[in-house]
Amino acid sequence: MNLVEVKEGLKVGFGGALEEAASLAAHTTFRIGGPAGILVRPREAGDLFRLLEVVAAAGADLLVLGRGSNVLISDHGFGGVAAVLSGGMRRMTKESEYEVYVESGCDLKALVKWTIAAGMAGLEDLAGIPGSVGGAVRMNAGAMGSEIGQRVKDIEVVRLSKGKVETELIEQETIGFDYRSTDLDEGDIIYGIRLTLAEGDRETLESRRGEVMKWRRENQPLEQPSAGSVFRNPPGISAGEIIERCGCKGMRVGGAMVSEKHANFIVNLGGASADDVYTLMMRIKAAVDRIEGIELEEEIKLVGKMGEDRR
Repeated sequence: MNLVEVKEGLKVGFGGALEEAASLAAHTTFRIGGPAGILVRPREAGDLFRLLEVVAAAGADLLVLGRGSNVLISDHGFGGVAAVLSGGMRRMTKESEYEVYVESGCDLKALVKWTIAAGMAGLEDLAGIPGSVGGAVRMNAGAMGSEIGQRVKDIEVVRLSKGKVETELIEQETIGFDYRSTDLDEGDIIYGIRLTLAEGDRETLESRRGEVMKWRRENQPLEQPSAGSVFRNPPGISAGEIIERCGCKGMRVGGAMVSEKHANFIVNLGGASADDVYTLMMRIKAAVDRIEGIELEEEIKLVGKMGEDRR
């Protein structure tokens, strides 16, 4: 992997920012993560396309982040190229009365506020979910019985195919939205999303957003760094309920703790390492398996080597 080639290649046709050995902790909601070999922040889709060309030519590893929610990055960092889309790719435009186009790096919370202010309904139940719109679409983020996939018309993705950059417009029905997942290939990078919304009354929508945020403040540890829900809900039951039933609420390893507000959240009390969080996750899984006979599945993505298995 030749990062020198990446640096040289990005001197032409790339208008974004570039840093070497920059900490990834500042780019995750956990506030955890070691350095990236190179950290880049594309300004627009053209920068992302150029980045992929250069990465392919150099044979470098690539990590794409939105706002860094739903991810735990190793204390050892990521030795390749980390692209943070939230730095610049966050444009929101209205294409028709109730259809909007959003770049993938846009903050989901900002999009919810913007659509409500414009009298467009459909996203208000997603208020307060951390992360970028691109990340929300990839994992089909949802809350209060709503999922963002219900509002997606189509998405624009870019990928490397046989060393060449290829773009594709993918319609909603072929994305394969499911519970906290899609059928998108790992190599498909979302850079644009079209959403179809509906007419709504601004005051009613804002009131609903307020209700959702009140519930979140009362039931989730919004005041502490976390990556959101750690484990997927098993069929028919809440992962948080199972974890609490197994006596794991308040369990702590180093600076990481199972939230007292919501047992499916692990919070960074200050100075938590990725290994702290990972060890705590494995202890929770072991307890739930032993007591309930249920194997919890991680919802957050693990990046790099951490814990005893050094995955």
